[in-house]
Parts: sequence; structure tokens; C-alpha cells
Amino acid sequence: MSSVSERLYYDSPALTFAAEVTDIRLHSAEADESGVKRQLWQIALDRTAFYPEGGGQPWDTGVLVATAPSGATLEVAVERVEEDEAGEVWHFVRKPLMAGTVIEGRVDAARRMDHAQQHTGQHLLSAVFLRELGARTVSFHLSALKSGAESSTIDLALAEGESALIAEDLARVEDVVAREIYADRAMTPRWVSPEEAKAMLERGELRKLPEREGPMRIVTMEGIEHNACGGTHVGATGAIGGLLIRKVEKNKKAWRVEFVCGLRAVRAARRDFALLGGVARTLSVGAVDVPGRVEKLLEERKALAKDVKRLTAGSRTSAG
Repeated sequence: MSSVSERLYYDSPALTFAAEVTDIRLHSAEADESGVKRQLWQIALDRTAFYPEGGGQPWDTGVLVATAPSGATLEVAVERVEEDEAGEVWHFVRKPLMAGTVIEGRVDAARRMDHAQQHTGQHLLSAVFLRELGARTVSFHLSALKSGAESSTIDLALAEGESALIAEDLARVEDVVAREIYADRAMTPRWVSPEEAKAMLERGELRKLPEREGPMRIVTMEGIEHNACGGTHVGATGAIGGLLIRKVEKNKKAWRVEFVCGLRAVRAARRDFALLGGVARTLSVGAVDVPGRVEKLLEERKALAKDVKRLTAGSRTSAG
């Protein structure tokens, strides 16, 4: 069994790295639709910049490139990355690379940036909800890029005595988040001892500690919060690019807030504008006039329903 991989993403934003294969194992060999068996292998490296799924954040994807003495190269796609119970990081690939093979790893930059934007946006959104409304984040889920579910969510436990999130509060939170993004506050990771982390918790500088032994990684958002977190983040809040709250709904005992950051927010706004434009063209009005036109149509529909009911009643009376 290999030793546990060195996690390069903890302390460096670099997405290209050199490493050596330390272990390999067959994960599965299932037949595809044509009956051809497709093998899926798990590869461990002595060091990796690939983030494994965890903490509500999806895994990185990318490629491993091996170069033979002749100069020939083999490029293997990394489809998934997971951490096992022993802390080893496994890279899921379709072609085996033997132990001892020296490779160059290349993490998909667009996917990493997207996930880092959503994750950092969640840190900021949660901190602002807590500061402004006393609403505490109890869970977080980040949907993978191009998964079909573009939004991420946080579940909030409201402050004592509060029963709902109202539109005015949500608008205030969005405005505060936008100002903090513009402030471009630095995101700084550092390692602390368990004793220092516990002292930070007692001083109220941390909201909670992860269940783990040894040194802990603390990510500081300048002037906002300290957070015990092993995930990936952008270098400063300005790189979040923008945050848009999409939906709020009751979820069991918590309130679920759906949001998007960065290019996801741009795409969501673009889709909304296109949909609104389509409805406006169908109704032959300007976009700003759509609500009034829809309200008028609903009123006309109610009036027609009343007329139909009255005429139907009159017809039955005449027949009797």
C-alpha cells in the first residue's frame, strides 16, 4: 500500500505538477452497451493537486500525462477523485499506469475555478447571514460544473424567535455580500495546532472544529471570518465575481438558500433575461410590462370564467 499523497492544493494554486504513481488497483470492469468491457482503475500518486470529493465540494477532473523514454506520451483522463478512510487520494482513470511511472498532472482549470468561486462564495454568504441575521449555516452542497444543477445551497438555522427569511433581509444580505466582493478581501490559508484551533474556538474566532487529529487548516477571509476548511478557494473575494440568491425555501427544520457565483451567476441572469424576453414577445409588450400584462390576463380569465358559469346556469334554468 502506498503512503498518503501530499496535498498540493492545500498551499498552492498551481494546477500543473509532477508526481510518481505509488499504487494502482482495479475498481471495476463493466461491459458497455456494445458488450465491450470498460475497466476503471484507481491510481495513487506521491503528490497531487487534484481535489477529492469532500466537504460538500465536488472533485477535480483533468489528465495525467506519462512520457516514455522514446518521447511518446500517454494522456489519461481523470474522471473522478476520492479519498479513502486511510486518507489516500485515488484518481479514477480508464487506462492503467504502473507504480513508479512519472507523470505530469494537469487539473481542469475551468472546473477548479468554478468550484473555488462557489465555495468561497458560500463562506462569504454564510458569514454575512450570521453577522446580519444571526442565521447559522448547518450544511452546504455545491453542484458540480455542468452537472445540470447549476446552483449551490446552504441550509440555515434561523436566530431564536425568527420564523422565516423575508425578501427585505435577503436583499440586504445580497447587498452586503456584493460590497465585500468589491472590497477584494484576501483569503489566506494557514496551519495551526489542535491546541491553537481549540483556543480560537473558545475565543469565538471559529464556529466549529472538524473531527480530525493533528494540525488543522484555517482559511481566513480578511476582516470577515476564520474557517477550518480543507477545500479550494479563490485568492481574494473579488475573484468570486458576484453572487446571486436564486431561491429560498423551507427544508425540514432549516431554510435552504440556493445561490450561484461567478460565471454561473452570469449564465443564470442571461437565461432569466432570455426567458423574460421570450414571454414579453409572446405577449407583445416590453419586458418591464410583463407583470402588469400577466395580471391583466389573469383578471380577464377570471371574468370569462364567471361569464361561462353564469351562462351555464342560465341555460340549465331555461331547460328546466
